[in-house]
Amino acid sequence: MTIRFCPTSLSLLLLVLLTACSSSPTQPVRAPVEETDLTPVTDTVESEQIDPQTGFWKEPSERSLADVMTLSRSMPTYQPAVALEVVRSLESIRSSDLKTMIESQLYDPEFTEWLELALQLRTVMIDGSPVAGAGQYWQDYHYGHPVTRAEFIALASDYKSHFPAPSRVAVLLPDEGGLAAAAMAIRDGILRAYLDNPGNSALRFYSSGTNSESAMAAYIQARDEGADQIIGPLRLESTQAISELDDLSVPVLLLNRTDHEQPGTDGHTDLVTSMSLSQADEAASIAKNALAHDQSRAIVIVPDSAWGKRIEDAFITPFIQNGGQVSASAEYERSTSDHSTMLTKLLKIDESRQRKVRLQTQIGAPLTFEPSRRDDFDFIFMAASPQEGRELKPLLRFHDAGEVPVYSIGRIYSGLRETSRDQDLNGIVFTAVNWQLDKANAERPLPGSVRDGAFGRLYALGQDAWRLLPWLPLMKKDTDLWYSGEIGKLKIEAGGQIYRQPAWAQFSGGQPTPYQWPHHF
Repeated sequence: MTIRFCPTSLSLLLLVLLTACSSSPTQPVRAPVEETDLTPVTDTVESEQIDPQTGFWKEPSERSLADVMTLSRSMPTYQPAVALEVVRSLESIRSSDLKTMIESQLYDPEFTEWLELALQLRTVMIDGSPVAGAGQYWQDYHYGHPVTRAEFIALASDYKSHFPAPSRVAVLLPDEGGLAAAAMAIRDGILRAYLDNPGNSALRFYSSGTNSESAMAAYIQARDEGADQIIGPLRLESTQAISELDDLSVPVLLLNRTDHEQPGTDGHTDLVTSMSLSQADEAASIAKNALAHDQSRAIVIVPDSAWGKRIEDAFITPFIQNGGQVSASAEYERSTSDHSTMLTKLLKIDESRQRKVRLQTQIGAPLTFEPSRRDDFDFIFMAASPQEGRELKPLLRFHDAGEVPVYSIGRIYSGLRETSRDQDLNGIVFTAVNWQLDKANAERPLPGSVRDGAFGRLYALGQDAWRLLPWLPLMKKDTDLWYSGEIGKLKIEAGGQIYRQPAWAQFSGGQPTPYQWPHHF
């Protein structure tokens, strides 16, 4: 079906779309398609740059650096089509290599400026910086270059048009079972981002069911019905199964990790990308940031569960591998709210009390003595739910550890503004998503299917999943590129795994506020 959009009917439209999503594939949501002029432009390019069989320019990525230099010199005055080809021909060079080439001064000044232009356009385009400001900056520092401020803006627009969203996108999500509520939040995020910028894309939803077999069947059905990009599935076993398909032919953006360290190790490197809100990755990010700020001694507190053990391992492994030391660790019982005994033992306050008793026995007189805690740690890593955190943090203050930095993963925040209850979490620094820290988003009601704040992170994941699609080809070419998304800064690592650099927040006055790690010199 074809749907036209207008601001006054957006809420009604969203409701209709949500209702339409079921276990059967929906009719595609499609925006109007405009005709595209594919006539090659050849009048300003030297003949050796033309493919003699097709009459079109060579594929930009196939040009040698010498060819790009020749192409840039063929333009004594500004020619939009040629300028665009120069920029596109430099796409296969990573940002870090472009910077090295620019700083090396091995190339003539004119071509070096083209290298700078390619780098600046690429960065501005993907991180969403204001193009007008970037154009003014370019003109101020490149006086006399054929590309002026106005032409910079026009060139950025032309360049961006070469990265449209795929035309037929299929989304595979479970509509039943334990992950159904999480899937609904992701679906709503995808729809919200799609309605904001549908382009010429059609969007269709398929049920990935409750097992890997149904997920593979949904993938095959979407492929056979013409999908040229797939988002999902969500279930870990399903993402694993899809990544291992022998006849994988349609690009897929998985919404969970696979067991492979690199999801493209089965020969599908260019087709498989994966992103997630991995709590293990968040724990590793805390380890990395603590070490970067000379905090190399940690105490670890996790729940007595399989999940707690996984998070503990995810933190400790990179922490120790990179020079950190775990002074002590402890598991708290989730079945009780009184963790005093565990903490007095962990902080060695019980040993301090025992020393007092021994001294009093030896001298035969009472002593005025305040038990003291251990001091061989720089910070505390704590994995806890909001309620568990509200129980543990006040006890840390009571036992004289209130001023010690406490770092936690995003699970510590319920996603709801509970100022009174969260006073007990004050001071805790945790991994967050940008969407949660945006005041406008915090005050904006979510769709009805996102029933509580815990699903806000998944809603943000869905938004980023849609918005990333146009940039995935460029990010795979240039693995130095960062995309500033709702769930954090994102980049593609070798093999197709998307690395997430989380936002950071700290509880202050019972509310999460953006946190900036201290500058390190």
